[in-house]
Order: sequence, then structure tokens, then C-alpha cells
Amino acid sequence: MRKLNLYKIIGIFLSFVLFLVIFNQIKNGEPNFKVDESLFEVYESTSSWEEAMENSVPQTRLARELGALGGDERRIPLLSAERDLIIHDAMVLNYGAVYLTYSFSLKESDQPYNLPRLHIGSVSFTGIEESNESYLVSQQNIAIEQNGKPHVVNHRIYQADILMLNHEAGGTINELNRFSSADSVLIQDAYVQGNDEKVNLENQELSIESDYAGNVYAETDLNKSVKIKDGELTFSHFEAGLNMNKLYIKGKYDPQIKFVITNTSGENPYSIEYDVREDKDGSYLPLEPFQAIQKRFSYRLNEVIFNKDGSISKTIAQSDLEAMEKGEKVTIGEYSGISYTVHLKDDGQQLVISFDTQEEISSQFFNQFDIESRKTYEERFDVASEEERQLIEARKPILLELKDDKKSSILIYQTRPIGEPNSMQVDLDHEHFTSGLPVSMTLSNLPEFQSINLDISGLLKMNEKK
Repeated sequence: MRKLNLYKIIGIFLSFVLFLVIFNQIKNGEPNFKVDESLFEVYESTSSWEEAMENSVPQTRLARELGALGGDERRIPLLSAERDLIIHDAMVLNYGAVYLTYSFSLKESDQPYNLPRLHIGSVSFTGIEESNESYLVSQQNIAIEQNGKPHVVNHRIYQADILMLNHEAGGTINELNRFSSADSVLIQDAYVQGNDEKVNLENQELSIESDYAGNVYAETDLNKSVKIKDGELTFSHFEAGLNMNKLYIKGKYDPQIKFVITNTSGENPYSIEYDVREDKDGSYLPLEPFQAIQKRFSYRLNEVIFNKDGSISKTIAQSDLEAMEKGEKVTIGEYSGISYTVHLKDDGQQLVISFDTQEEISSQFFNQFDIESRKTYEERFDVASEEERQLIEARKPILLELKDDKKSSILIYQTRPIGEPNSMQVDLDHEHFTSGLPVSMTLSNLPEFQSINLDISGLLKMNEKK
């Protein structure tokens, strides 16, 4: 009995010594083999690799400036694989996904086809409502997508993943944004797979806080007003944050209202259409975050879109078809200052619908014009789940319907952009179209809007760190 206990003690001691030896080798070993640069993309330093990742995820630069990245690293020994895993950084992106960087120790025998991979099944968050819920994720590896070769820094295989949460996490960007205020993210159901060996990992809780309360690092008060058809709106406050910038508004407006705003702060202005959201401080527009800390901001409110309830119809007669065959445009109708016309493509087989206006309109306003067959849209909507329907309805395009002289629908194969500005090509059953004249053409879900062109700018005051 005593010998058996002695053997147990010796066995436990030897196992512990073996653990220390392997762990020490993993932690302190300095590989001296040369990495084959024909197989691997070798970076001189971690900082040079991080700069390369900024091309794919520009928000990481701002995150480092705010102290949201570059914190404590998490080292996990993988004894059976004779490696270790280090989780470097985690953060929530402005569209609700999780950005994760990690690395494995590199072996001299490693080849691109047999490298270990970290697989993550689900995540949960702390510090927000419903923090006990877990959400399934899909992984997108963005490091290897840049040039096709695995990345190596200091004899470590570096990876950068984006974890996309499934629809049940909220479904829309508006709802997914709530995860950006979490204190930490919990990586769950994770394992490392490599060389036919699977190593299960314990759950890992990773901090995703920045140096600033609520991740808001700068703000300022505003007093910019604009008159719209329902009354007057006032832009009262601006906040710059890690995951979004908030432009607060006061006034009376319809819940359907949307704003097309251009960020004119940088060298390459860009426009985006925004919905109004609510938080404890009021109503605001969720603007894209800056890519780095800025001392001032500059935007232009281009258009206000009140609704998309408009509809116009045109009966295409034989005389209209003959005019189009001569290269002329036929007017379908006008709605909210926009004129819609139709003409034949050069091959004479397909239609082209164009839209134009005399008003000064931002490129984004017309860029969001998409046309789809009403039948195709309804079929897409009918087979979708309830959550998917919300997304489909929120992105509902302009709907096109064609009916012949007997009220039968004319088949539309597809609609697509073409080289002509502000135009969409309509591929359809040409024989049915020409033989079914007069044809009724209807465009619905047209936007009612008001052109504004209001500059909104100011200086930002930095907040105190926590």
C-alpha cells in the first residue's frame, strides 16, 4: 500500500516536472531556424503586422489610440500539441462583430496546409442587458485573405479573425450595436485543430474596455437647425466614440425618416444613409466612427428622406416602343422632384430605367436606388424567416412591375446596374413585352425627399480618461 502511494507521488511529481519543462520551452524557447518566405509572409515586428491589419479593419487604429487594444495578453499552453496559443486583442467593431487577434508558436516542420486553427463556437458579453445569452458565431479570417500566405512574426503564426454574430443576436446593425458597450467578451466552445489533433479550450473572458467611460472620448454642444416639411430639426450635440459617432437631434419627425449625410472631415468624403436611433440621452444619428482621434469634425446633411411610399405608372404603347427604337427616352413619370424615364439598350432587347433631377443631389442618394421585380421581391420575402423579413423590408428597393394588355405579368429575369450613371438595366422576356402592348409599367416604393445641404462642423473637447 505504501509502495502504491509512493508510486502515485512519484508519478504526480514527474508529470509536474514534465509540465514545467514543456511550458518553459514554449515560453522561453527562442527558435533559431529560418522561416521560408516563399511559404510565409514574414513581418519584422508586431507593430508592422498590426499596421497591415489596419488596411482591413481601419477601426483598430482608433482602438489603439483609445487604449482598447494592446492590453494584457492571454497565454494558453497546448501541451499535447507542443505549442502555445496567445490571444492578443479583442474588440467589438462598429457593426457588432468581434475582432480577435491571436498567434501560435511556429515549428520548423510547419507548412501552410497543416497549421493549427482556433475555432470558436459562440460568444457572450458582460456589462450589458441580456448578458447571460450566448450567440453562435461564424469566423472570417482576414489575415490570410490579404495575400494568401500565413503571417509570421518572431516565429509565431499570427491570425486575425472577425466573429460574425448570427441573426438571433439582434439581426440589424442598429440592434447589434449594443454589444459595443460591453465590459468583456467571453469566448466559448473553442478548440484548436491542427495536424489531426483537437485540443479543447476553457472559456476565455477578454476585456474590451477602452480608457474612456462608455468608449466616448470627445464631444461638443451644437445648435444647428434646419426646416423640413414637418417643422424644424435641431442638431444639439455631437459625441465621438470608439464604435460610433452620435449626432443628437431634437424636433418633430416621422419615424420613417432617414438622413443622407456626407463625412467631409477627411480627404475622401463619403455619404451614408442613416436611420434615427434612441438612447437614454435622446434621438441621434449613428455616424461611422473616425479612423483616428480628431480634434474637429465636419459633415454635410445632403438630403432628408421622409418615406418610400411613392408610386408612378406609365402605359407603354406602340408609339412609345417606336420612339425607344429610335433611341429616345420615354418618361414614366415624376415623383418628389425626380424624373423616371425608360429607353432601350443598344441591342434593342433590354430596357434601361434612368432617374434624374434638377436639384443638387449627393451621389449616395442615387447610389441607394436599387430596382427589383415586384414578383422576385415578394418571393424572397415569403420564404424568409421573421428575422430575415425585417432586414429585407428595411432594405426594400424600388419595385418594378410590367403587365401586358391582358393584365398578365411579363417575366423580368433580373435588374442590374450598367455603365450609364443613375440607371438600371432590366433583362426581361422581350418577345412577351413587344407582343403584349400596350404594357403597363409601375414603379413603387419611391422616395419622398427634401434636399438640404447643411454643413455641420465644430471643435471637439477631449473627455477625461477613467
